[in-house]
Amino acid sequence: MIFSDLEETYHGEHIYDALDSVSPEIRDNNKDFELYRRLQRGGRQVLDASELSGAPEAFSNNGGNQENAGWKLDKWKFMPMVNRTFHEYPDIKWYVFIEADTFLLWTMLQQYLSRLDHTKAIYAGSPSFIADELFAHGGSGFIMSQPALSSVATYYASHKPEIEQLTDGHWAGDCVLGIFTRRSGVQFHNFWPHFQGDYPGLLPYARADGRPVMDDKLREWCYPTISYHHMSSHMIRDFWQFEQEWAKSHDRTETLLNKDVFRDFVMPQMMEGKADWDNLSDTEVADANSLEECRTKCEVQPDCKQYSFGSATRKCKTRTDPRLGKPSNGTISHWLGPRVQHFEQDMAPCGTESWRDPYVWP
Repeated sequence: MIFSDLEETYHGEHIYDALDSVSPEIRDNNKDFELYRRLQRGGRQVLDASELSGAPEAFSNNGGNQENAGWKLDKWKFMPMVNRTFHEYPDIKWYVFIEADTFLLWTMLQQYLSRLDHTKAIYAGSPSFIADELFAHGGSGFIMSQPALSSVATYYASHKPEIEQLTDGHWAGDCVLGIFTRRSGVQFHNFWPHFQGDYPGLLPYARADGRPVMDDKLREWCYPTISYHHMSSHMIRDFWQFEQEWAKSHDRTETLLNKDVFRDFVMPQMMEGKADWDNLSDTEVADANSLEECRTKCEVQPDCKQYSFGSATRKCKTRTDPRLGKPSNGTISHWLGPRVQHFEQDMAPCGTESWRDPYVWP
């Protein structure tokens, strides 16, 4: 099922209105629904570019654009969406929810779900917090078993006014879903690191980079991933092609690890420089006034793997663990190819790491 804020047929696919079960008084009068009301009257042609969320380049904004008209609607979609899904398909073993900029590795998902007990009430994904509220991060994707979704749908039917009141005062629909999933009696299960909140070019293959992680001793390098987030359409196309080629050359029982993704998908993109691209070099270097000088500053540091130079700022930055990075106007990024290759070759061998069993957390 595909959900949006406008019911239509798009390229032969039926799109469901995620908001059609929201109370009419809210849909007709709540300020969050101004865009929705225009869409119902005039269709998709009433949209202009400023009202769209834009390309997923704003990776640093984990809270999203809360002033964007689409984001204001988004928080209202989660509870009605999961409720509608259950009533359309009440007897499915597993329900998997992803967003438009999420990439799902289908073969890895199948491998993982085959290990789990679908008769247990499981609500799982990558853990996230708003204040003290724990929930599965929507952009990373999340999973519910049939008993879990049944409990949520039952709770929704008997507590709809309470749910809509809390949603109105909140800003994140995935958090709202987490709150009421727990109130329905279903606990959160941790699927990290198999569900990721970034795309492969931003994954911390060697270190956590200051971001909070569930276990700083766990080497993501050695684990498989089921989902990536913040994927633009061309990223999804390229990674899908990579996944297909990998599947052709490997048995279906083999597991695609993050180290394989780095070696065969990320690292080849580091063999030449990129204009208008930020490779997340994080150590500023003084006295480098050109791209060539910046490269020299990196080369004289034995552990430097990459560098970036700002065309306008004239700032040179370097980094010791390689990252692919993200688009950024005015930044030029390069990597020292042989050093990146040595980085990959010198990583400590993986041991028995593989799929982690989901567990109630914290």
